[in-house]
This record gives sequence, structure tokens and C-alpha cells, in this order.
Amino acid sequence: MVSTRVYLWRHPEVTGWTDGKVWGHTDVPLTRAGREQIPPVASYMSTHKLAAIYTSDLQRSMLMADAIAKRQKPRPRTEQNRDFRELHLGNWEGLTLSEIKRKYPGELEERMNNLTGYRIQEGESIEDLVGRVMPAFWRMIEKHNHENICLVGHAGVNRVILCELLGVPLENLFRLDQGFACLNVIDIFDDGIPVLRSFNQSVENQKKN
Repeated sequence: MVSTRVYLWRHPEVTGWTDGKVWGHTDVPLTRAGREQIPPVASYMSTHKLAAIYTSDLQRSMLMADAIAKRQKPRPRTEQNRDFRELHLGNWEGLTLSEIKRKYPGELEERMNNLTGYRIQEGESIEDLVGRVMPAFWRMIEKHNHENICLVGHAGVNRVILCELLGVPLENLFRLDQGFACLNVIDIFDDGIPVLRSFNQSVENQKKN
């Protein structure tokens, strides 16, 4: 059967990560290590012909998407889509977990008791994230039937896509690890059945497989 192949990447390492800060819609820059993760990814993807490249409109995803596009011949269209942004963390943006506990006591516990439905103040719930990511994902698949495409997303975005495609309950989404600059390869067949070919792989590990 013929399939549509999606190369689903997470963006590279961002500033504040080593300090435990959490980011959603904030447009934070990459670290030096994050910038160094981009060339190997672009080089790896240069061996896979892409019909299109999709990315969120945040620089941590856009920079890698642009680098991938530059190594393609001919260069495919790169489409920025706000629907592929990370979960909006509202009042928690840029804080560490200890800071959230101190500034907003009880909120982390409330969220853990209702992981998918709890909406962060001024932000989103996991259900909100699903509601904007998955329609955009399926529009992308419909537009590129039987083609190879790339999406540079975020940890939360990627987890939601993987959970929805594989039938994993959203309550378990944090059991799916998504390292910086990791790759997931998904084939979606004409009968709508998705097959996960590769999960949370670095470029180095992918080359060994």
C-alpha cells in the first residue's frame, strides 16, 4: 500500500532549559548546543526528498525548518503555521516548577489531577492543544497525499500527534519522550492506518538503524 510519510522533528535545545524553565508560546532563542544540532539534521534530511516542510512560527522550530529546506534540491515550500506552536503555558511561561509552586500554589497539583482538561491561567489545556494541532495535521496530510513531508514541532505538539495516531490515552502523553532535535517517522496509509517507523531518535542513532 502507498503511504504518506511524515518526518516529525522536535526543535533543538533552547535557552533556559538547563535551569528548568518551561516555555510554550514564548519565542526563546536556541542555545549554542541547539544551534550545533541543526547542521547534522539538515544533512540527514538532504538524503530524503521532501514535497513540503511545515513548522510552527516560533524561531526554535523555524531555524531548523529553514536549514532543512536549504539542503533540499529543489527547495520545497516552507509553511509556518501558528497551530503547530507549543502548548500555551500562560502564567507559567518562563518559570521553573519550583517557581510555579511558589507563585501559584496548588495549580500543579490541580493539573496533575486533570492532566488533559486543566487550563493554565492565560494559557491552554492539553485538550485545547489537541483541538488546534490535529485539524492542522490532517489538513497537511490531505494536501500531500503519497508524498514525503517534514514537520518541525515541539515536545507537546509531537506527543499529542503520536498519542492521537497510535491510540495512546492523552493522560499518558508524558510517557512519550521527545528529546531536543529528535526524529519520529510516521507512515500514514490510504486506509488511514498510521505506522510508527522511528521514535525519538537522534540523527546519530537514526544512521545506525
